[in-house]
Amino acid sequence: MIVSSAWRGKCSVNYEEGLDRAAKYLAYQPRTRRQLVDHLRGRGVSADDADRIADLMESYHLLDDMEYTKMYIESRLDMGRGMNRIRQELRQAGIDGSMIEDALFVMEDLPDEYETARMQAREAVRGENVGAMDHAARQKLMARIARRLAGRGFSTDTVYRAVRAALDEAARDREED
Repeated sequence: MIVSSAWRGKCSVNYEEGLDRAAKYLAYQPRTRRQLVDHLRGRGVSADDADRIADLMESYHLLDDMEYTKMYIESRLDMGRGMNRIRQELRQAGIDGSMIEDALFVMEDLPDEYETARMQAREAVRGENVGAMDHAARQKLMARIARRLAGRGFSTDTVYRAVRAALDEAARDREED
């Protein structure tokens, strides 16, 4: 008999089935406690059982929000994301601000956010003849690059400093050629 997924989500799932679902869910990729509990609740596991299962997974070190936070920050920084966006994504995953700040405090060798933004802005400027642009064209280019960087999660201050620096560097490079 085929049971619709809408009906299945409303069924009560016992503790053992919840454990099995949790193990499969965590085997796929690291998750936060909230993601696990939400997943289990969406699959019909009671709130009490979902919390008990999350506690058990934490006791076996299969679920660790601090490790998840550090891993997430590293991977997103490697992708060239800014800290504003990383913090927002972590909060959406159920990580509170103090844990994010604690993770940042213990992490070593974090890349300089300004330098990352500047390099991305520099890449966006490549091929543009900035020195030959009139004011309006330069402003339009600045706005386009700023939107790109802001979308990647860099702060407004970092974005505009990086864009100005990249445009100034590009203009100097053209003058030297």
